[in-house]
Amino acid sequence: MSPAEMQDYKRAISELQRDMEKDSAEVRLLLKKLGEYLSYQDTATLPDPVMREGSDRIRDLRRQLPESRQQVKKILQTVAGNEATEREIRSIKLQINELDKLNREIYVSVGRVAYRVYTSLPVSGDQYEALFASLEKQELGVSELEEKLQALQEEGKGGKFFKIFRESGRSVYVKGLLSLRRKAVEKSYHEVGKRICSSPELKGELEHPRLRETLAAYEANERKSVTLQRELERLLSEQEKRWSELKTLGAHRSHHKRVREIETEIQRIEARMQDECEALGTLFRNQQSGGLQDSEAASLIHQIQEIEGDSRKKKKRIERLNAAVRIDGLHNQLGNLADRVSRLEGEIESRQTEIETLRTQISEGEKEIQRLQRIRGSKQSLLKEERS
Repeated sequence: MSPAEMQDYKRAISELQRDMEKDSAEVRLLLKKLGEYLSYQDTATLPDPVMREGSDRIRDLRRQLPESRQQVKKILQTVAGNEATEREIRSIKLQINELDKLNREIYVSVGRVAYRVYTSLPVSGDQYEALFASLEKQELGVSELEEKLQALQEEGKGGKFFKIFRESGRSVYVKGLLSLRRKAVEKSYHEVGKRICSSPELKGELEHPRLRETLAAYEANERKSVTLQRELERLLSEQEKRWSELKTLGAHRSHHKRVREIETEIQRIEARMQDECEALGTLFRNQQSGGLQDSEAASLIHQIQEIEGDSRKKKKRIERLNAAVRIDGLHNQLGNLADRVSRLEGEIESRQTEIETLRTQISEGEKEIQRLQRIRGSKQSLLKEERS
């Protein structure tokens, strides 16, 4: 066999083996389908107790799958709902914070307007005097510092260098003090405005169009804030319920991990169910000798038999191809052995000639020894003659 033919044989064997592997996989798939089909039938129709037990196991595993898948769906839906709720909560908190910020600015405006109203209208009562007394002192202090600063600036104009330098330094000090006092006044306006906004009595007593206009913006913000706060409480309540659901599902710490665990369990159940279906299908197929009444089961078994018959033909062809490859291999092996025998026989013949030569040399050496021994004579007499 030529090397090209040998390569063709080996290629054909590999292709047939791959085909047989596909046939085996298809047979297993059909057996699983057969077992799955039988598991949906009335258990009493199965001819063997072992089959009935297998069918019951398949049904039990099948019942577990929807529950596990529903768990995954519930977890993912709950997490998605939580994420959407969290976005809404953040948005509402930002809106509430923005309204609070606007109201803090309005407090200052309300305090300033209320103070102007207080100083321009005859308002009586100790509570109002106590409310604005500190602010009056601070405003008076600011006015005094402003006058002092103005005076220092006037004194510094047109004076000598050292006088200008001295007055300029005092002006810087007074400016710094004035800045601090104005900030304190601003803070007082804020506190006064906050107290008025939170007191219906003060708002009623200090009734004035300008104050009413300033308070209207605050009250509108407060209404919005209350509405937003109610919505925030509702969303937080929903979020709490979802966290409780996730805890019940075991997904409150890490829903990704819990989903992976459930999906792994689903894969295990599915794999076990496939094995049980294949075992049931194999057992049923092996016990059917023919004449099966169920057309679906009969069709599946017929497909299995056709594939197995085709696979047996492929196996037989592989055996023939392997025999051809083996024959060629044995021919090569025997040829190598014959070559080796021939070499050994040549070596034997060469060795035999060498042996004969050595034997001749041995024989001639022995004859020479005998001739020399005759000439020598007795060794004892030879020594005696030498002493005499």
